[in-house]
Amino acid sequence: MSMQSHASPRYASPTRVDVTECRADRIADRARANRVAGSEVHLERRGGRTYLVTIPDDTR
Repeated sequence: MSMQSHASPRYASPTRVDVTECRADRIADRARANRVAGSEVHLERRGGRTYLVTIPDDTR
């Protein structure tokens, strides 16, 4: 019997994590932690806040 585990999170819809108070040198670590295979990760500014946004690939 085999079991699969996934080290990275899996999301069905875009996620938004507030990183406004996060140190600049930690942003890359946060992006890696929130990355999903085949997803797009980018920063977004809204109303004076900064968000790390992960958009999953729709071609699963």
